[in-house]
Amino acid sequence: MATVPSLPIPYPDQLAQPPSLRLPDHNREAWTRDAAALRFPDFQDLSAWNIFRDASVHLALRYLPEHFAEALDEFFVPTGIPALMFENLPVDPELSPIPADGLRPSNKQAVSEAVICGLVGMHGEILSYLNEKFGAPIQEVVPIQGMERIQSNAGRVQFGFHSDNAFLPRRFRQNGILLYGLRNQDAATLVLTAGQIIEAAPADLAASLAKPIYRHACPASFSLLGSAVFSAPCPILWRDELGLARVSAASSSIEPLTPEAGEALNRFRALLMSLEPARVVVRPGTALLFKDDRVLHGRDSFTGSRWLQRAYFTDSLDPLRKATRSDPEAFAFDASALLCA
Repeated sequence: MATVPSLPIPYPDQLAQPPSLRLPDHNREAWTRDAAALRFPDFQDLSAWNIFRDASVHLALRYLPEHFAEALDEFFVPTGIPALMFENLPVDPELSPIPADGLRPSNKQAVSEAVICGLVGMHGEILSYLNEKFGAPIQEVVPIQGMERIQSNAGRVQFGFHSDNAFLPRRFRQNGILLYGLRNQDAATLVLTAGQIIEAAPADLAASLAKPIYRHACPASFSLLGSAVFSAPCPILWRDELGLARVSAASSSIEPLTPEAGEALNRFRALLMSLEPARVVVRPGTALLFKDDRVLHGRDSFTGSRWLQRAYFTDSLDPLRKATRSDPEAFAFDASALLCA
């Protein structure tokens, strides 16, 4: 196989467009064939899930070219690039109709899930929450009848810039998100890096956004009993000890805790509207990976067909297992317990 040069990576904070790599056709065809021989397990059977995950990683290691693996290495290091795209990846040869209920079709082949598990499993762990989509490790992102006008993964309306699950303590949230295209006619995922935002913010606004004077509400996609659930007071935009820009914002469900926070929040939202995001149509066979505290993402409104799959990932599940006293191999956790930990 001819050597393909590594993708040049600009300074991590300033990626305006996620770098993209295209898998050669012969790799895709062989990977599709072998992934189609796998069977997606009952994910509540942790032993079966681990067997599937390990087999998926084995296939990824076999069929990803060296420069793809190097790009993943660069993405997963703490100071690495905030977003990355792979194109021309395997898709199920006999894809089911789009699930109107938002649940994985029982007759779906396991090709896309094998690729997702393979890409994540080379460096991290898939994470889910029992209170969202029944704790499924890989979730279907489709319009659901009756929810089309809700700002959530089940809607069709414009979805403002946000971080997922910002209401949870940072140590219990995903480090990043993988979106995988199965069908997508016209819906663009919008991507803004924290670096873009912080460089554009006036100094006084950046100072206010770095203060812990905001709370994030639980999103509509979660099922939690009781009254409204909010995060502890936290900042929205800041630089960490390494100088990297970080962001955590639950879009329209942020509660300012002081007059300063209220004014800064209005200015922050106006700033986001003034910036030019990357618009990525996650087409069939495309994987978009991004770090959820280095990127805000959103979605344009759309009318056509759309079926993506989503997986949350982190570098270690041990803190969540310890906090919830879960099985040593568990990957799905009760968000209510994490809020109390």
